[in-house]
Amino acid sequence: MSFLKSKMWVNALEFLFERVLGYTAALVMFVMMAVTLVDVVGRDLFSSPLPGGFEITELLLAALIFLGLPMVTAENTHVDVDLLDSTVPAFLKPLQNVLITLVNVIAFGVLSWMLWKFAIRTYEYEDTTAILQIPFAGLVFLMAACCSLSTLALVVMLFVSPGKKLFGGRRDDNPTEVE
Repeated sequence: MSFLKSKMWVNALEFLFERVLGYTAALVMFVMMAVTLVDVVGRDLFSSPLPGGFEITELLLAALIFLGLPMVTAENTHVDVDLLDSTVPAFLKPLQNVLITLVNVIAFGVLSWMLWKFAIRTYEYEDTTAILQIPFAGLVFLMAACCSLSTLALVVMLFVSPGKKLFGGRRDDNPTEVE
């Protein structure tokens, strides 16, 4: 049995992507909602908004986006444009899926590499936010790790199931798509 087709490997990734990242993203969204609530109530009722509320929301939003990135990648639900799909013959679709996944692996790999370099530089320079002086190296490391997880998902998809979800069956067509 191939290492990449091993159910244990895929089950571990599925747990990481769907449970750990999903629950962490839900927690981040809840905290973002609470910060916004406190900021709005403070501003409207007490004429005193939450100090640095905007900064905190910015950081939480970036964390939320990058926590969702590996999940979206594993579900193969990134936004795609189907301009040439109707012109590609059916027998070339598998090759098209492999090529698209390969291009995504390269793009995400380069982005991951650049984010890791930026995370190290941010840590070394001790960069902080402007108002609250919150160090944001942790956020950049989270962004790099999540982008790397997306790259890992794409590599596994390339060998296991190009053009399909990483966890589950074939990707369903969007029912709201207009023909």
